[in-house]
Amino acid sequence: MKNKAFLVSFIALFAVALAMTTVAAVDFVDVTDVEVDSISIALDNVGNNIAGSVSQTVPVVVKFTALSDASDVKIRTYIEGFKSEISDETSRFRIVDGNTYVKRFTLELPSSLDLDELTEEELMLLVRFSARGLDSQEVEVPVSVEKNQYSLNLLSIDRNEVVEAGSRLAVDVVIENNGAERLDNVYVRATIPGLGISQKVYVGDLENNRDAFDDDINDARERRIYLTLPRDAPAGNYDLEIEAYNHDTSVTTNTRVVVRGVDTRILPPVTAKTIAPGQETVFDIVLVNPSERLVVYTITPGDSKGLFVEATEPIVTVSGDSSRATGIKVRASNSLEEGTYLISVNVHSETGLSEQISFTVNVEKAGSKTTNVVSGTDGKPNTVVVLTVILVIIFVVLLIILIVLLTKRPEESEELGETNYY
Repeated sequence: MKNKAFLVSFIALFAVALAMTTVAAVDFVDVTDVEVDSISIALDNVGNNIAGSVSQTVPVVVKFTALSDASDVKIRTYIEGFKSEISDETSRFRIVDGNTYVKRFTLELPSSLDLDELTEEELMLLVRFSARGLDSQEVEVPVSVEKNQYSLNLLSIDRNEVVEAGSRLAVDVVIENNGAERLDNVYVRATIPGLGISQKVYVGDLENNRDAFDDDINDARERRIYLTLPRDAPAGNYDLEIEAYNHDTSVTTNTRVVVRGVDTRILPPVTAKTIAPGQETVFDIVLVNPSERLVVYTITPGDSKGLFVEATEPIVTVSGDSSRATGIKVRASNSLEEGTYLISVNVHSETGLSEQISFTVNVEKAGSKTTNVVSGTDGKPNTVVVLTVILVIIFVVLLIILIVLLTKRPEESEELGETNYY
């Protein structure tokens, strides 16, 4: 009897557990229709798949009737198996038994890059319902993603983000045929609209898929485009536009490039000199070009009363990563009065550099106390005076040596005798 009672109790417990499981598994909504891109599964009698194109954004409409009251209901539509998440979902809401609801979603179908080897794929669109305290339920909708007949894709664009005005910008582009048909005579073009420069190169013919056994049959190619920036290009940020095209299709993408001016330097080693009326002198200017390209400078001296000022080289070219010295020649008129005179020199380059340098000229007559007696009439050292000073110094040194020798007494020699002891 005890065994029978135990068996009856076990069967009753199992029946209760089964009943609870059955109740928990009961659907709380009845999905009446799912529309993908305006195609209704219920009304349009879809037998196979709903067709869509790669990267297409499609609307999804879900219609359902509540079979019971539920709270914290959420609906999520998604496609699994891709690196980029493809999903859309509602916020939490409440449903009432017997009422019919409509929820709308937007999904972007996988791109050709997401599909394996760019083949057409059959996917499954999943619609999942969840609610607090209830088991989730899910509806599957088959979707077929098809490639466009003619389509190009820019897989990568590589370039230096910062370039100097006047230099060459190299742009490496990888172009791919991700359509269903072969594309002939494909070109790729790079343009900086803000600078008015553009260049294109020939890519060739692109197949719609890659042949693993023949390297000549390829669906992607890499090309390099060179853009020469103007020397006077203003510094700033510019749009770089890349376009791949042929007579059937085209694709365009934009990126950015920063153009900076050439960081040149103008250095005057000496900014002040003294001359007499009628004399001339030369001020040196060092032009430094740390950039990688050649820079052209224009030197324009300003006017100064009583002084004749000119550049020894009005136009100077300095190669990349180097420096060069040039001069400003200044001559005082014979009637120029003593005093201090200011000279201004303007230096310009085609890179946009503009700098003004100031020099000071002190004019003193030859008889002035402050005149350098060692200098000649042309401001250079007087050779005769210098030689005279050197000879005087040598004579004084020799005289001192002679006096020392004459005043020195000879040392008395000490005779050493031999003593014998007997």
